[in-house]
Amino acid sequence: MALPSKPAPTFDRNFLIELGGGILFRQAEKLFEAHAVESAEWESPVLKGLVDGGDAVYTPELNLRSTVFAESSCSCLDGRRRKVCVHVLATALHYQALKEEAKHAKVAEALAATPEPKPAPAPEKAPKLPRVRSIKLGADGLLLRVLIFLPPNLEEAAGRGAIVLKLDAAAGREILPLNKLNPRQKYKVAPQQVAVLKLVESWCGGKLSSLLQLTGAQLRQLLDAVRGESIVYWVKKPNAPIDWVGGTLPGVHEFLGEPELAKPEQPEPEPVTLDPKPEPVKKRSFPANISLREKSKPNLRRIAESKGAKLWQARKADYPVASEAAASMENFSHKSVVVDGSPHYLAIRLPSGDTASVQPLRTLLKAEGFMLEPSNRKWWLRDRHKVLNFLAGHWKALERDWQAEFTDNFKSKLQAVEVSALRVEAKEDGGKFALEVSLSQSTDEMELRRALASGKNYVEAEGGAITLLDRTSVEQLHQLERSVSGQADRPFTPTFSKRLETQDLIDVEDLLDELCEGWQPPQAWQSRSRALKEVGALEAAPIRPGFDAILRTYQRIGVAWFWHLYRHQLGGILADEMGLGKTLQALALIECIVTQGSGPSGGKPAAKRPALVVCPASLVENWLRETARFTPNLKTHKHHGPKRAKEPVVLEEYDLIITSYGTLRQDAELLGTMDWCVVIGDEAQHIKNRRSQNAKTLTSLHADGRFLLTGTPVENSLDDLLSLFSFLMPGYLQKPAGKMSQDDKAWHNKRQAERAAAYILRRTKKEVAPELPDKIEKTFFCELGNKQQRFYQDTLEKTRRDIFNLEMSGANAGRVQFAAFTELLRLRQACVDPRILDEEFPAKDSAKLAAFDEVLDECLDAGSRILVFSSFVTALQLLAEHLEQKGHKFCYLDGKTKNRLAICDQFNEDESIPVFLISLKAGGTGLNLTGADTVVHYDPWWNPAAEAQATDRAHRIGQTKVVTSIKLIAANTVEEKVLELQAKKAEILQELFDESKAANAKVNLDDIKNLLK
Repeated sequence: MALPSKPAPTFDRNFLIELGGGILFRQAEKLFEAHAVESAEWESPVLKGLVDGGDAVYTPELNLRSTVFAESSCSCLDGRRRKVCVHVLATALHYQALKEEAKHAKVAEALAATPEPKPAPAPEKAPKLPRVRSIKLGADGLLLRVLIFLPPNLEEAAGRGAIVLKLDAAAGREILPLNKLNPRQKYKVAPQQVAVLKLVESWCGGKLSSLLQLTGAQLRQLLDAVRGESIVYWVKKPNAPIDWVGGTLPGVHEFLGEPELAKPEQPEPEPVTLDPKPEPVKKRSFPANISLREKSKPNLRRIAESKGAKLWQARKADYPVASEAAASMENFSHKSVVVDGSPHYLAIRLPSGDTASVQPLRTLLKAEGFMLEPSNRKWWLRDRHKVLNFLAGHWKALERDWQAEFTDNFKSKLQAVEVSALRVEAKEDGGKFALEVSLSQSTDEMELRRALASGKNYVEAEGGAITLLDRTSVEQLHQLERSVSGQADRPFTPTFSKRLETQDLIDVEDLLDELCEGWQPPQAWQSRSRALKEVGALEAAPIRPGFDAILRTYQRIGVAWFWHLYRHQLGGILADEMGLGKTLQALALIECIVTQGSGPSGGKPAAKRPALVVCPASLVENWLRETARFTPNLKTHKHHGPKRAKEPVVLEEYDLIITSYGTLRQDAELLGTMDWCVVIGDEAQHIKNRRSQNAKTLTSLHADGRFLLTGTPVENSLDDLLSLFSFLMPGYLQKPAGKMSQDDKAWHNKRQAERAAAYILRRTKKEVAPELPDKIEKTFFCELGNKQQRFYQDTLEKTRRDIFNLEMSGANAGRVQFAAFTELLRLRQACVDPRILDEEFPAKDSAKLAAFDEVLDECLDAGSRILVFSSFVTALQLLAEHLEQKGHKFCYLDGKTKNRLAICDQFNEDESIPVFLISLKAGGTGLNLTGADTVVHYDPWWNPAAEAQATDRAHRIGQTKVVTSIKLIAANTVEEKVLELQAKKAEILQELFDESKAANAKVNLDDIKNLLK
């Protein structure tokens, strides 16, 4: 294929993972490696391809007018719904490979100019081999290639005549041992590969084997069948096929001996006849109950004709169609299953030979009452009721699984018989959809009910029309009824109807996609549901350009997901892993809602109503700062603390209100009377108990949109999901009704979890790592509570007073400066944990301890492991006591620890230990702790180099995960002021907070006073 003249993007790994996700990319790689892509062409801005998917040929297209929201289409099911599918990614991989090949065009031309050795002349007539019996072959089957692996001791093994080969099969997208192929699956195999399969069967008694011991001549024969194909490997180099050179494999063929000379072809012997002087005789037809042996013996022909005539006369009256069955089957191959009959009887002939492959069918026929007549080797069923029941249950299976051939007689006699199949109809009605599903449109429902109640799998109507109740369609309908109704014990009915809410569409669509092949929902249905099934199909949210430039691609998709749900009056949970910017995505949504000025589905303008964010008290300050940084145009108000508003009219003047769960409980009446454009609950684990006051109050709020944020997976229990969805979409998930069996209860819980999954968006660092830095740094602002704030202010006033008194007493500058250092240290300790200074201070009032618990819970649920650094040993000891009380395992290291390396090894090797507490001086250097992927700086290290050095205990060679570094900062304290000055006066701060140099630090006293303002 000629490469396009117009520039095309580079379809590298990062680009394609960003486009379709890691799981889809790995599937596309397998499809590409299986040589399934037939062509790939770039016509700017569209990439087009042709892909052999095994079951069909697909035509993917990728329009890259917008690199963020690419438009994808394909003839596959996902592609028809505008999802990015595996065929699109495989086409992109193929196109990129073609570009790489083009770079070496000169080399390719030089090689093309080199004359290739002439192939050895083929024999005039290839030796005939038996057909492949172990598997089914067909042009519409799954693509199959045989892979040959040679032993490393080939030379020695060839000398002994005992070369052991390993044979694998690349079937579709998986590689498995050759003897593990599914005998019922149909495979598409190239002619050379067919020859390999035939040879293996001929050497293994008609079966396929994954291990073979061959002579040199046999191996040569096998390799000749696949000459030129890159499917031969050394067993120790499974990723690099051996290159063919001049029709041979270097290092292989020279050990196999000379090829045997072809023996002269012998004339085929004349057919042997039993009569020494055969005379032309009139061709006779023999009755079905006469064996082949009787037919073949001339001296018994007369007896056979006489015997057959009598037996046939006796049967003809009872079964007038049997003669037609015997005659109509003679024209079919003896290598296939042949079915003949009518509504009154069935005659099935099984393939001759290869008894093992048809044993399951033979067992089925016996179980269904068929009798084998040895005289004609056919299985007969002569009972109308049994025949119709059998056809209802197994007609489709005979076609699909056994590739049975049906006689013209059978087709003629059963042409008026209808086989039931699910019939689905969905009509839009007032913004909702009425779903109707039935088994048959031509059969009365009461007749269907009576037939099923009596054990009949068919219905006979007046006039002779017959409807077979296919067991698969009956089971599918019952499964659909249970799933859509949510009733595990729901009785089966032949018809089912339900009025669907918007939130039900995606769930029901998934069920129908699985059960009803080819079913397509109406366009209005698709527009509401398809974006939830594949975030790549989402339309971009109207994000402000300046804000959009800040967002990463996966964050834009998260905002588009939020926006889609909001516009369709749905709720959702953003459950991205910690450090991926959930707050940022939520703020982008709020700004979109406020600036667009319209409610969901074109309702009342949303700009007249503020948005509400509810979060833990320790995160209120963090939300305020993130809002000021990223959405400065929003009028934001903190409704928290003693000076909060008392009347709704005050809050209605703002675009965004931020409050805590505690304040929400206290001001439930005030906040509950307001109308909100959207309510967002941060750290959703705070409402996982639906009986808690947090959950009840949050659920009672009036809002157009409802969303939750959490880095904690929410699938822990059905009760958790019920609580979360009681807020998001009341009534969508249901509690188990009444008494249920264990099986029914398990089914119900699983079903509810499946329904919830569509409204939970979770991305991990591993999934988005290609576009993220390998180290994420995050600052976490903690707002001091009233009690700790008073404690800090008292300490600050004492510090100022002591410095002033020293100066007034005439103390020298060195003494004043040393005292200032000491008091500044006390202020830092008051920020970290007041219990360092006052043992009686309540632990529950420590802001950093509360923030640490939030981080810890999220990390534990995400499977992350944490290093916690502090410059205060007392703070680490208090954390150790806290972890013991909560029952968490941890490691501990400070200056008194003797066996440092042993403790580090224990943490790295024992993944059941989630936390490692480390002091600044003892663990800042010299440790390798790649077992962790999260670093928490409990109190800030004012020297940026020292802080980075601590983080690098986890982020270093050997680390395979993205490392998240979290800095806990007490808001509106000396910690925050020093953080602001860190970049400007790094050299001053380094001296200022290195306690070992405090007495000699060359820091101006005015710098210290500025920090204390």
